Amino acid sequence: MTKKNKDIQVQIKEEERVINGNKQTVTQLVIGKKIIGEILPDNKNFQAYNDGHLLGNFKSLDDGIEALIRNWNLHK
Repeated sequence: MTKKNKDIQVQIKEEERVINGNKQTVTQLVIGKKIIGEILPDNKNFQAYNDGHLLGNFKSLDDGIEALIRNWNLHK
């Protein structure tokens, strides 16, 4: 018997932070009340972090979001 897939709502929140003396917009992915990852702009690329660990550099914000969701899906 197969399991049915559950719909899970992922929220994207943005907040301003001062990082290395520069004000940057940090994008957070939230499921329920848990933050599953953050994406920081890095020049023309984006860096995705999960629990403080760098997942990688991505060319677009969407690619970073996709990587965080894939990582969360593997390790939940």
